[in-house]
Parts: sequence; structure tokens; C-alpha cells
Amino acid sequence: MAAKEKFIQVAIDVPMDQLFDYLPNDQILKIGQYVKVPFGRRQIIGIICSISSATDVPREKLKKILSAEEEIIFDKNLFKLLHFVSNYYHHPIGQTIMSVVPSRIKQAKGQIKKAEKIYEATNKLNLEWIEELPKRKVRLRKLAQALILNSIRDSELNNFVSNGRECIQELVSLEVVIASKWTPKINQAETPPELNNEQKKVLSALIKKHDNVAWLIHGITGSGKTEIYLQLLNKFVNKDQSQVLILVPEINLTPQLEARFKLRFPDKTLVTLHSHLSDIERLDNWRKAKSGEAKIIIGTRLAVFTPFLNLKLIIIDEEHDGSFKQYEGLRYHARDVAMMRAKYENIPIVLGTATPALETWFNAKGEFAKYSYLELTNRAVKNAKLPIIHTIPVGDKYGPIISDIIIKAIKSRIERHEQVLIFINRRGYAPVLVCSNCSWSANCERCSTRLVVHLKTKRLRCHHCGYDTTIPMQCMDCGNTDLHPLGLGTQKIEQSLNQLFPKANILRVDRDTTRTKDALDQLYQRMNKREIDILVGTQMLAKGHDFPNLSLVVVIDADNALYSSDFRAPERLFSQLMQVAGRAGRAEIKGEVLIQTAFPNHPVYEALKANNFSEFAKSLLEERKQMQLSPFSFNALLNVEAKSLDNSLAFSHMALEKANKFKSSVTLFGPVRPIMERLKGFERHQIFLQAKSRSELQNLLKPWIKELRSHPMSNRVKWSIDVDPIEF
Repeated sequence: MAAKEKFIQVAIDVPMDQLFDYLPNDQILKIGQYVKVPFGRRQIIGIICSISSATDVPREKLKKILSAEEEIIFDKNLFKLLHFVSNYYHHPIGQTIMSVVPSRIKQAKGQIKKAEKIYEATNKLNLEWIEELPKRKVRLRKLAQALILNSIRDSELNNFVSNGRECIQELVSLEVVIASKWTPKINQAETPPELNNEQKKVLSALIKKHDNVAWLIHGITGSGKTEIYLQLLNKFVNKDQSQVLILVPEINLTPQLEARFKLRFPDKTLVTLHSHLSDIERLDNWRKAKSGEAKIIIGTRLAVFTPFLNLKLIIIDEEHDGSFKQYEGLRYHARDVAMMRAKYENIPIVLGTATPALETWFNAKGEFAKYSYLELTNRAVKNAKLPIIHTIPVGDKYGPIISDIIIKAIKSRIERHEQVLIFINRRGYAPVLVCSNCSWSANCERCSTRLVVHLKTKRLRCHHCGYDTTIPMQCMDCGNTDLHPLGLGTQKIEQSLNQLFPKANILRVDRDTTRTKDALDQLYQRMNKREIDILVGTQMLAKGHDFPNLSLVVVIDADNALYSSDFRAPERLFSQLMQVAGRAGRAEIKGEVLIQTAFPNHPVYEALKANNFSEFAKSLLEERKQMQLSPFSFNALLNVEAKSLDNSLAFSHMALEKANKFKSSVTLFGPVRPIMERLKGFERHQIFLQAKSRSELQNLLKPWIKELRSHPMSNRVKWSIDVDPIEF
């Protein structure tokens, strides 16, 4: 009896919510392989998702798979997770799957990286031999001289000469240099510190569970959560070839965390996964995780989709952070996806933070708690206390940039050789350039926002779309030459501090000054060597960093977040200020925080001064309950963008009419214009959906989105659905 013909379902990166059927070629094909297939006039890479004996497409219309690689990309549980993510966030299945595949594979450049070599000089290589080389071979001579002193790895060659690989091959062919496989030197593991009683209690609770349970570690800043992670890992990675995934919100937290973990586990392969890696580095680290070679994987949000051989634990550090949310394409939240992954893998997941997201707090402390709650109320370093927080009333808007009280506090710290952090969450010199005569202001041509003044480069920039222009010499409306930068930014604060403290070493840290990979590593080294007196920075410095000599934190111009249209703004501000305050007094030096504000008695600041997250969360949850906002409702947001305002509005009204035709208890608000009415040249509208249950919301979204995709107007606008949005 003839075997039934097989049909191959392939996921392809196109905006269509379906898999595509192909005929097999002569190779052995397996689910999870990546293949090259014809698609229209193109040849593209896809992933085999299933193999079936039936197809809805006439056989004569099916094309044959062109080629297949042996490597299996995803296993059964990861496919299950990706299908869940596609369904829950309503993103096409092909684009969902392909969005988590390393770019080198999607470009058909997925060759396996060769083992790194190390090059050493033989006895033949000496100064006399180098002198006999032709004088024109300057680079070859330079590399040969370096090899006499030390061996050199592949990755270090170009540090010595620009054409390092060519030179080294010539030296090898001349038999004065030999190449061998490089293996990293294993240092002695750092001795773990003694845990305090609270830390021991938390660790004891964590190591008892190895099945699917979610833990929330709610610990004040400096309470030693990272040390608990380290000692918890020791229970996992030292047996059964287990692997652990640690998710961090931002790239700038990765180097410091990576260094700590490498000191503790020098004999375990550790890799990082984040956007500062090259495509080749990322693919190599991804494969080490997939093969099981890497035991510890530290990554940002996309790392939640990494394939593993034997994943046994997930840790999410700073779980409250908004950076875990993806805002473009597949709009997932890495924390929530990690929860589902832990469930599918039947493994524990640990969330750690000083300021839990209200949804997480509700799940751990609410009436129907789903998470196990653990608390750390003391700082890990003996005698280290939480900093005292004061609010400093600011005078009228034409007063000094920094109050006299704060200036005296900074001066006293510098005299004691202690360090100061000035926090202002706005880069640039000033957020507005205005005309003193007619009040004209410099606005972005593509966004509904003002251009930010960058005085050092004499440029005006939009921090949303990247529009850049020179600072005008006169007002564009009345011709007046008296133009003023208003408001504060990191550059203006840095300038003022240089005038106030001319002998102090001041460093500004924001996106404009930290564009290189090693910028933050250099910052840590300089801070630990006390080469910096005053740090001026944005939210890049607000979390995760440990500066033992930092005793004073000054917060400037935080008031603009107090009265926002976004209902999450108070929660976000409290979290941000609590995190930045936690940078002070982490060792035995007493810490202090000064918040310069026009509203010194505002409830957010009062809660900060009392260090009472529980009461603050309780009051916010009560407000949310009255307004039926998350976590007491389940939400989605339809975002519509179009070059034409008429098209954006017409599509929004059509979408609202379609939704109202379905029999649903979901409440729809809008369409309305967001605060940023125009962004990157697109006019914008939003419709907010609110449901009492997750199933109600999903039951409406599925048929509604299907109708929107098939509507002719969908080709004239950009639209997307954001399930569980965190920004409005």
C-alpha cells in the first residue's frame, strides 16, 4: 500500500494569520526545522510548524520546499507558547514565530560559529626574525612583536592591526605562530556572603518548590535580592544539567549582573541576549542556550522566547518595569509570557522588585491571590539603612534651577569625598525654545510635540521621531532674535553644576553619552574608584546599580508626572522615585534623598517619605476598583494611524460600528485622539476596550479583528491591537 503524501505547513513572516502549505523535497523534514521556500517571486526562510496528510489547497498549486537545514529551532513547548502568544495578542502566527527567530537565520546566514582560536609564538619568532621582514610589512611586524609578549585570541586580533586575520594566517603559514582551540580560564568561585535571617527565610522557601509556582520577592532597595538569586541558582545549575533564565528590563543592567554571576559561577557557561550584541554574537549565544551548553542565560524581554534544552527556573528582576512590554509588532509583555512558559515547562518562576506592578501586587496580596509572597524589609549590608527622603519646596518658576538647600547638601558630600546623583528624567538642554515677543515655540514638523534644545551641538531634536534641525537665529513668526530655552534637561543641570562646583568631577549619563557598548562599564569603574563626584542622569541610573560611596540623591523636575492623563502615572512615578532613591546609602554611608518640588505634600511624595508601598498600593487599588480599571478589568487598545486625518477617523468609526454589532458586554470608549495626536507624520486615534473578564474581551477581539483585517479600509491605515496595554 502506497504511503500517504505529506504536506508541510510553514510559518512565514507575512501579515496573514495562517500557515502556508508546501510539498516536501527529497530531504528528511521535521517540525521545527527552518527551510527556504518560494513565496511569490521571492525565496524566503520559514519554520516547519506541522506535517499533515491533508491540505485545503489544490495539489497542482502547491510549490516544493527548496531546501531545509538540519537544525531544529523550536521544541513542542515553545511552539505551544508561540501559538498561545499569537492567539492572545492577536498577531499573525507566521510573524509571531519569525519575530523570535535570530536575524542571521532569517537572512539564511545561520552558519554555526567556529570555535575561537588562540595564537602563540613558537621559538622561531624573535626580534631578529622580525627585523628580517620587509619594511613595508608594517602591520605584520607589529602583530609579530605583540605575539612575542602574549598569546592573542581570534576576537582580539583587530585590536592590534586592522587586517589581523590576514596577518595571523601569514604568520601561521611561515610556521612562527601556532593556533589552538581557545578555552576560557576558570577562576576560583567567589565565596558567597552570609545571608541575614530574612534572606535565609526567603531562600529556604524558594528551594522547596521545583514545580510550577510563582513567587513574588518584595524587597526594599538594597535588601539583597540578587544575592538570593545567586544562591538559588546554586541549587539548580549544579545538578541535572539544568538551565536558568534571568530576565532584566534593560541592557544597561546586564553588564553589572553578568559580572556578579560570572564571579560566582566561573565554571558554568553564561551568555547574554540583548540588542547590543552583534547578529553573530546573538546567534552564537542563542545556540548555546538551545544546545544546553549555556547554563545561565541573562537577557532582555525577547530572551523569554529562547529555546532551551533543560530550563528549570525563570527569574524576572525588576518585574514592574515597563521595558518588559514590547510596543511595536508583536505587543507582548515578557513577564506575562514568562508566566505561561513556566506553566508549560512546569517550573518555578520568581519575580523580584522593590515596587511591584499593581497587577502583580494584586495577584500576590489580593483576595484571590495566585502568587506566593515573600518579603525583605531590611538592607543586606549590616548597618545600612534606607535613605531619609525630604521634599524641598521650589520657589517661583523664575527662581534658581537648584535650591540653596540642595546646593549646600551637595557641597557637604563633596567635602566628605562622597558621591552625589542628580536625577532628572529628561535629556537635552531644555524641552522648549520660545520667542519672548510672540510666544512662538519650536515644534516638530512630524509629531505633536516641541523640539528639544541641545545647546552643545546647537541643534533642535525630536526625541520621538528623530527630526533634527539647527537652532534658528530668529523667531519663525515675528522675526524676533530673543529666543529662550525654557525648562530643564540633563545638559542644563550639568552646566549649572559646573558653574556651582568648578572643581568637582561631573559626569552626565543619558542616551546621548552612552552610545558605546562599554560606556556603562567605564561608569562603574570610575564610580568605584571615586573618580566621579556628581552623576547627572536619566532613568538609566534609576535601578539596579550599586554605588557604595553614593550618599545623596537629588530629584529635580519630577512634578510633570503628577498630573498625567494616564491612570498609571502615579504608580510609575512612585516606582521610579523609589528606585532612584534606593541608590543612596547602600553601604554603611548614611543616605539621603532630596526631591525638589512645587507640591511637597502630594500623596505620592508623602508615601515615598514614609516608605510605605503597601498603603500606597492599597489606595491606588481602591481608586482602580471604583473606576473599574486594571487589575479589576481586562483591557485592550485599538491604535489607528494614517497619513490623512480623515482616513484615521473614518477607520476608527468603522471599527467602532463593527464592534457594536457583536453581542458583547465589553465597553468601548472612543475614538479619541491620544495626547500625541500626530507621531512620525501619522495622525492617530484610539479606541479603549474594557471588559469584566478576560474571556469576554477575547471573545469580542477575535471576530472583530477578523472583520477589520478583511475590510478594504485596512489597506489605507496602520492599525494594531494592544492587549493589556500599559501606556495610553
